[in-house]
Amino acid sequence: MLKSTLQLGKALGLTFFALFILIEALGYITWQLMPRDPVALQRALGFEASITGVSRSPETIVPISARDDQGIPDRFPTHPKALHTVTEWSPARGRRFRQAPILDHKKLPPVEARLPENPLVIIPPEQNGPYGGVWQRYATGPGDIGIIKARLAYEGLVRWGPMAQRILPNLAVSWTIENAGRTFTFQLRRGVRWSDGHPFTADDILFWYEHVIQHPDLTPATPGVYMRGGVLMDVEKIDAYTVRFQFEQPHGLFLKALASGRGYDMVDYPAHYLKHFHPTFTSKETLDVMTQAAGFDFWYQLWGDKRDWRNMNLPRLWAWTIAEPPPAQPVVFVRNPYYWKVDPDGNQLPYIDRINVEIYDPETINLKAINGEIGMQSRHLQFGNYPLFMENRDKGGYRVLHWINGSGGSNILGINLNQKDPVLKSIVGDRRFRIALSHAMDRDVLNEAGFFGIGRPRQVSPPPSSPYYDPAYEQAYITYDPVIADSLLDAMGLKQKNEEGIRIRPDGQPVEITIETTAFNSHLLELVAGYWTAVGVKTKVKELARQLFYQRKAALMHDVGVWGGADEQIPTLDPRWFMPYSHESIQAIGYSRWFRSDGAKGEKPPEDIQQVMALYRQIEESMDESEQIRLFQNILDLNRENLWVIGTVGGMPSLIVVKNTFRNVPEIALTGWSFRSPGNTAVECYAIEAID
Repeated sequence: MLKSTLQLGKALGLTFFALFILIEALGYITWQLMPRDPVALQRALGFEASITGVSRSPETIVPISARDDQGIPDRFPTHPKALHTVTEWSPARGRRFRQAPILDHKKLPPVEARLPENPLVIIPPEQNGPYGGVWQRYATGPGDIGIIKARLAYEGLVRWGPMAQRILPNLAVSWTIENAGRTFTFQLRRGVRWSDGHPFTADDILFWYEHVIQHPDLTPATPGVYMRGGVLMDVEKIDAYTVRFQFEQPHGLFLKALASGRGYDMVDYPAHYLKHFHPTFTSKETLDVMTQAAGFDFWYQLWGDKRDWRNMNLPRLWAWTIAEPPPAQPVVFVRNPYYWKVDPDGNQLPYIDRINVEIYDPETINLKAINGEIGMQSRHLQFGNYPLFMENRDKGGYRVLHWINGSGGSNILGINLNQKDPVLKSIVGDRRFRIALSHAMDRDVLNEAGFFGIGRPRQVSPPPSSPYYDPAYEQAYITYDPVIADSLLDAMGLKQKNEEGIRIRPDGQPVEITIETTAFNSHLLELVAGYWTAVGVKTKVKELARQLFYQRKAALMHDVGVWGGADEQIPTLDPRWFMPYSHESIQAIGYSRWFRSDGAKGEKPPEDIQQVMALYRQIEESMDESEQIRLFQNILDLNRENLWVIGTVGGMPSLIVVKNTFRNVPEIALTGWSFRSPGNTAVECYAIEAID
């Protein structure tokens, strides 16, 4: 029934198209006009911030003074597209704080004793409070629920702001960058406590550095972000609340990487708890007994179990901690009484008491969204259901938000340049082949079939909201022109065809390729296969389980792999589609291994790809944002010339279903994995109004 309704929904989708364009345009204008200076930003949102405070952070944080009533947001704001901001608690306001009523009867120290010396102040975009309520969410399995660590528990040293224009303080109050980008010193927030009440200090970060990141059983391969010049960074504890990171070479992307997730790697290891399961601090005999008692063979399996998000005993710095893990249905997270943030009135966050997460298949999750059974969620909402989401808003008691998608596109086609078939490798390695396949597709049809015409035909490239945006590359080779495609393929020497119209390779075999996917809009890929077959490149689509997809990709066995964008809003953070960067660079994993190993592994790439790699190394060493943008433009120019990957359609918004009772969920924000959305919108200040 759902499928038939979706067919009828296309007309509704077109009806809503004009509404979407208006919303998207307003969101884009909001992004472009939003002041980057935090004082100006607060004023733009209707606040008169004090300018007497001083911060050593590159992002000026303005304390709210004792008489600064203007700093408290109105309950009925005049700026509906306001975004949250952050500031520091002013000592002049004293130590008068309030806790959620649900904690009043629990045996806890006073809230003043549970909060740090200088709590981080979250200024909500809409209103302060109220306390209470249950945030209902849905997931497809236990592993999917674990995404809370990256999305809803986005608690690192620093954070991206809601539009990814600024990096905001979080567990770090301030930081300095010295020695031409080789030295980063962070001042930690004094008095922050883990969820069991134990102090969080520099010792926890040092424990991670000395006993986790450098232990071969726990970290077999060191993430590249912690390396410069092939050497692991040095981490030094200056005092209990000061940590210094030292690199061999300048690291122009380190702070951005910390904001994009690496910042919570190092603050997610409570030393006082985890030492009991580590061989440096616990005898082998004791570890063996605990390991066997838990049903494991090796100590690091026990460690992994204790580190798992489902362990209720693991102390956290999150706003909500696990109370009822799987197989409970629902899985329940409850407020952390030691959470270290407050609102401008001194109310300890979070506002919401608990999060319930139930497990269902994706189709059921979408039906629950349509029925109004979701509190706030974007994950697993399928764009094909857009007309139904819009049609059922009033009945379901929810609203649909159109957040700006930081991705460069959907259904990105990565043709494997490291083919094991030498003849096919020679063919796909010719830029004319890739450009021909790009011209062979009618992206307008793909847009209508998959996205109700709301998307934008484009190559995978930074979106218009990005400072890296390049309209020339976005529009390169996207014109549907089978004549151009045929002429390019003919010019390659593939003019001869068999009786089926399929071109003949130099070895006499037909030119055949397979598109491999993981249920990534397979119906659209069948259209792509038809277009490519029509110009003489026989193409079929194979849908694989994700594990098998990854196995074949790692073994370089695929012809064409398909995946989505990788937050091209700031493409330097994950340039997988612009160069062979990682194992996610489906188009050239062999070359990416060469890049990652400095030539020790993988396959040496051709000169133009080496040129891209050299440009990226320069970006890594530059501390100048404008220079990074200039250098990346050179990378985009080389991509435009070579078209190493083929884009289809992009520019669709991220759909957010939000119950009408939810407050402080911004109407516009930027989404993306690198920005840990919706964590970048300060979910700890989301609130739920009681229904009268």
